[in-house]
Formats: sequence, structure tokens, C-alpha cells
Amino acid sequence: MAWTRIAATEALARARPWLAASIDDVDLAVATVDGTWYALEDRCTHAGCPFTEEADLIEGVIVCKCHGSQFDMTTGEVRRGPAERPVRAVAVRLAPDGGLEADL
Repeated sequence: MAWTRIAATEALARARPWLAASIDDVDLAVATVDGTWYALEDRCTHAGCPFTEEADLIEGVIVCKCHGSQFDMTTGEVRRGPAERPVRAVAVRLAPDGGLEADL
């Protein structure tokens, strides 16, 4: 795949805590943890709830409001169930102009 622009600098400044983005028909939840940007597929692996609408980000941990599953925002790994599968992580990088790019 190739790096694709998913957010302008202005959009990144409004991410509180989430920025919803989409690339190649994959919805993404984009957030910063300790100054670094991360992106995960925007669906809980337990019930499919979108994180950008149904979750909190607390100290780098996604807490899904649907059933309480928790995921590491930096890796997508399950921290607490009922989810049993990790969330797909997507590589992101800052573009030279300050925007954000993703590579599926």
C-alpha cells in the first residue's frame, strides 16, 4: 500500500480525544498518546461499536462504553474483555506539512 492523507493539521488540532478518518473503506479512530499519533480500526472487536462514538480514551487505553472492553491505543491489544481479539492497528506518520498520513 501507499501512504494516504487522512487528516489536515487543523483536524488534528480538533481531535479531542478522537479524530474519525477513513481510508480504503476502513473507518479509523485516530488519537494521540504522549504526543505520538496512532490509528486503529474504528470498531470494537466484541460488538462492533465505533470507538469515535462509543468509547473513552483514558491514559492510552480505549474503554468501550458498549460492554467495557479495553484496548491499548498504541497496539490494539486487548487489555480487558469481554473482547477476545485485538483491534487492527494502522501505521500513521506526520506529513511534512503537519497533516497525518496512514498506510494500510
